[in-house]
Amino acid sequence: MATLMLMSIFSIGVVLERLAFFKHVRRATEALRQGIQEAFSRKEYGAVLPQCRASDSPLAAMIIAEAASGLEAESADSERAMILTMRGEMARLKQYLPVLATISSIAPFVGLFGTCKGIITAFSDISTQGMGGPSVIAAGISEALVATATGLLVAIPALMFYNYFTKGIANLALELESTAFQIYRDLRQKSAEAKS
Repeated sequence: MATLMLMSIFSIGVVLERLAFFKHVRRATEALRQGIQEAFSRKEYGAVLPQCRASDSPLAAMIIAEAASGLEAESADSERAMILTMRGEMARLKQYLPVLATISSIAPFVGLFGTCKGIITAFSDISTQGMGGPSVIAAGISEALVATATGLLVAIPALMFYNYFTKGIANLALELESTAFQIYRDLRQKSAEAKS
């Protein structure tokens, strides 16, 4: 039971940390988008990259990676740089999620182990003290089954949040990729127009 309680604490900690992290990422990304739109509307194209450098959004890292190859670079080079940066950002977004996956896999088995141990102890007590009636057997077995129920109680929320975060990251990755391509393409086009 102590192991399951520890797993539960770790699971809750990871869930709260990831919820706060994703909230921060969404706010930073939205603020960056608005800042870039304002820079475009004022025709201050040189202000886009400094805004990206000051932002903690994965979108900023992707735009910087694309722009690092130069606005005149081949699109294949900038696309490759963006994809590599995207992988790094996805690793940052997926941080600590393996903890939830591990807990959701292991917790039911830890609970089952506790149940088996409890049942063995109950039958051992019956064999040494003699038959005490069905109530004695039922009390020992019900106490042992608490471990299995606790294991499931720890595993199910961990698995649900793991799936929730994984799906959210996949959706965010698609959104960030299309947005980064669009902003970079607009930046190249508008910078070229400003020079001509």
